[in-house]
Amino acid sequence: MAGHYLTGRSRSADWAWNFALFALALLPVSVLFFRLHLLDQSVLSLSLALAGGLAALGLLLAVFAILLIWRNGARGGGRAIGALLVGGLAAAPFLGAAYLFSKYPEGHAAETTGMSGMALSAQPIPTQDGVLVGRDFQATASTVFQAARTAMEKRGMVLVDVRTPDMARPEGPDLGVSGTVLVPIPTLRDSLRLDEEEDEETDEFADLDSDDYTIQATAYAPLFAFPSDMTIRIVENDGTTYVDVRSVSRTLERDLGENRRLIQGFLDRLDEAMKVLEGVAPES
Repeated sequence: MAGHYLTGRSRSADWAWNFALFALALLPVSVLFFRLHLLDQSVLSLSLALAGGLAALGLLLAVFAILLIWRNGARGGGRAIGALLVGGLAAAPFLGAAYLFSKYPEGHAAETTGMSGMALSAQPIPTQDGVLVGRDFQATASTVFQAARTAMEKRGMVLVDVRTPDMARPEGPDLGVSGTVLVPIPTLRDSLRLDEEEDEETDEFADLDSDDYTIQATAYAPLFAFPSDMTIRIVENDGTTYVDVRSVSRTLERDLGENRRLIQGFLDRLDEAMKVLEGVAPES
């Protein structure tokens, strides 16, 4: 009489698959909810930590299930291998973050070398890639300023303010005081731009002509859209215009090199914009 062996199914493989799949699904959902402002940064951190823990647990269970199946001949080998692949996919972003942390273990800012001599900056931030180097162009500062605005637009940066040494701006809407008695002079109604459509179309920085610009802008990380405050200095001296940049994370204590990448991306776009203005490359 012929007999046969009944083999059970590996529960470890099923649990590994569930953990790995949930971790993989939790990652994009967490990012999406954060981008939609349904999660704050602290809750996002907890959600990502949970996803990382589940991915690691799924990988361990998958390895354990494969070993049991290999030794005991239980069913569920396909599920265990699938869990190993899905868990590895879910763990990949965390491995990338760990690599960036080893490369940029501290700091939440970056700058080019030319910013170190200015009062508004700290010392250049060294990494194993070395310090960032600014740009110099054989062009007027106003030309480079227009190229910088084009580069900012292509990088998705938001222009906050532009200052030049010869720019005089009132601190508030009032025109000051008159006489020996401190009586405020009312603001002329005609001086206020009350039409919102006109305000949107007006570019107050379009016609600035100077040899020294300080641009304040906001840049955003590609995935999580963490904001960074960027300062761009454009200074003309003896026919050469120098560009230096500093970027500081607004909400992160460690940026994992993100500010460095934001600066490098802006400078690359600036190079492209200058080539277009100089007629070296076609406009894209």
